[in-house]
Amino acid sequence: MLSDRDYYSRPPRRNPWEFSSWSGVSTLIYLNAIVFLVVALLDGHGTLTQAFALVGNKPWQLWRLVTYQFLHANFSHIFMNMYGVWLFGRMVEQALGKTRFLLLYFFSGILGGVFFLLANQGSPVYCVGASGAEFGVMVAAALAFPQAQFFLLLPPIPVRLWVLALGYCVLEVVMLNDNGSIAHIAHLGGALGGFLFMRRLMGLSRRSPFSREPGRRPSPPPPRRPPFSSRESDVSDAPIDSEELNRILDKLSRQGIDQLTPREKASLSRAAEALKHR
Repeated sequence: MLSDRDYYSRPPRRNPWEFSSWSGVSTLIYLNAIVFLVVALLDGHGTLTQAFALVGNKPWQLWRLVTYQFLHANFSHIFMNMYGVWLFGRMVEQALGKTRFLLLYFFSGILGGVFFLLANQGSPVYCVGASGAEFGVMVAAALAFPQAQFFLLLPPIPVRLWVLALGYCVLEVVMLNDNGSIAHIAHLGGALGGFLFMRRLMGLSRRSPFSREPGRRPSPPPPRRPPFSSRESDVSDAPIDSEELNRILDKLSRQGIDQLTPREKASLSRAAEALKHR
């Protein structure tokens, strides 16, 4: 019967080691962690960092706009960046899907790198880290789910996501003249990247795809009409014979659904409906 068939009763299992089964957020966190460990263990003289970090006096080496995003100065640096990617990225990936989320991430990181190069032309100062990309993801989450609430640690109060993102961006503007080791201009460039990316997506359709709250699944699409005519589907409401059902299922497993006749598809549909209400 239908319930005895593996391909009918259980969804196919995903291989956890298969790259395509990972979410975009998981992929980014794993890659950043691997690169951080490799650099920490093998790059005692800083050779890898010098070759792949973003540096103001080598703007023509365009690969650095991507590679600098996977390098981090220390554990706290990568931890805070990946925590932000995990915190906001899950919401954004839910709204955009894996491919668009990754495009947003790298677009924000690259634009943050461009801002850094423009502000440090000819300078030997290096820039590393995914902070620009993470700021873009945070701004994108604020545009997609502005009313989502987060609890701050200090002070422990709830705050709307749009307020949180705006507060961080204002803080970066205030600290632009700080001569410390943080590239605030790259953070602002990444935030602008997230804003531009989301505004572009929102402008493509009158109906915003970001209206649902995080954690809620989108409404299921309306049921599609069966690929056979109503005249042929009105065969009979009587239960289908078990031998006939087994014959149809065997044909389905060997030849695929496209090889079933309209009458066989109608019979299979009735049997599935009867099983559902059993």
